[in-house]
Amino acid sequence: MLHFLKHLFQLIISPGRGWEDVSYAGNDPETITTGGLYPLFGLASLSAFVRYFYDSTLGLIDLLQIAIAIFVQYFAAYFLANVLMSLLIKKYVDGEPNEKKIATTSAYCLAIMSLITIVENCLPVELSVIQLLPVCVAFVLWKGAKYMAIKENYIGHYVIVSALSIVLVPMALGYLLRAIL
Repeated sequence: MLHFLKHLFQLIISPGRGWEDVSYAGNDPETITTGGLYPLFGLASLSAFVRYFYDSTLGLIDLLQIAIAIFVQYFAAYFLANVLMSLLIKKYVDGEPNEKKIATTSAYCLAIMSLITIVENCLPVELSVIQLLPVCVAFVLWKGAKYMAIKENYIGHYVIVSALSIVLVPMALGYLLRAIL
């Protein structure tokens, strides 16, 4: 978990160097997900209960539904993002797409998205700056183009496709789940 958090915060602070360290570490995506990503999803869902202290209109059942929706949103988004990226970035990669790197990229970028959710849940007011933080994930993806072995002339296309796969999917799932619940 500590290596996961170290790499995660390094990707946030200095994405270029962060991707170099992620590449050097060469951790298996299964280790990354079970040792850091899934617990972070759980923490993001538990952060929904912080709303109880500043929003008196939410009851325990409402908070539990929100917490479940957050976990399901990110858990499903991880697998959907992997599938979408595997299908959509084939023409942007030198050679064959590396499934391990795709899963690692999805894991770390969704971890950043879940950190944004934790911050959102802990703030008693809705700030537009927080709503714009997912744009930072696109920057992290852009800096990860070398890690993913993206061809130079397709980096922009890669960033758009991967950002849609990694940022838009959990947001859409979150809106859908909140509408259902």
